[in-house]
Amino acid sequence: MKPILLLTLALCLTHPLPVPAGGAVPEAEEGAVISEVTETGTAWSVADPQNPTGTLRNGQPVTQENVLALLAEAKRLWPDGMTWTYSSRVQSGNNVYGSDPETSIGAACVAGYQLSHEEACGAFAAMLSDYVFGPSANPARRLDDNTQVRPGDIVFRVNPDGAAAHVNIAMTTAHDQGGLPCIRTADGNVGGKVQWFDTVPNYPTRVNAEPRWPGESVRVIFTRYPE
Repeated sequence: MKPILLLTLALCLTHPLPVPAGGAVPEAEEGAVISEVTETGTAWSVADPQNPTGTLRNGQPVTQENVLALLAEAKRLWPDGMTWTYSSRVQSGNNVYGSDPETSIGAACVAGYQLSHEEACGAFAAMLSDYVFGPSANPARRLDDNTQVRPGDIVFRVNPDGAAAHVNIAMTTAHDQGGLPCIRTADGNVGGKVQWFDTVPNYPTRVNAEPRWPGESVRVIFTRYPE
């Protein structure tokens, strides 16, 4: 693995977040996220309280219940259907994540798989991860067993050549569906929109670590829960 990629994956840190277009940040989130309107749309960032590892961005301990509460807050900030895509595609009403892999664990993780940490699915996943776990606390580590996935984990869909095709955030633990472990997720850039799959009746995202047939993509999962 290239030295720069190793460094990027080792950093895996957090940054600032978004506010709905034309709206104010909910009171509970005052100061937690910053938005700046630019020529390519609204750039979001996440304030870094520099909490210690084992503590979420809001100061609460890292538990699944507390992670889900922060993801629910994030859903109000970046709601279902919100525009979220590449700046080259959408110049008006676009939303991006103004992150830096050197200061954001979420950004470093997605950049480690050659995905953008500022646009599209990579930026949305990085932003949600930082919003929950904080930009600089709770380092990311790869899961050895994908069935141990938990809400807030970063889930990459990786092609046989090792390149990531998509990334999203887990909203559930693994459930058996058709003989495979599957989860619900939160995604950016699904047809140019934010999409939350947390309430769909099924579990649409497979988390199999091994291909079922030659050429099938697999999931690689990073968690920021303490060991």
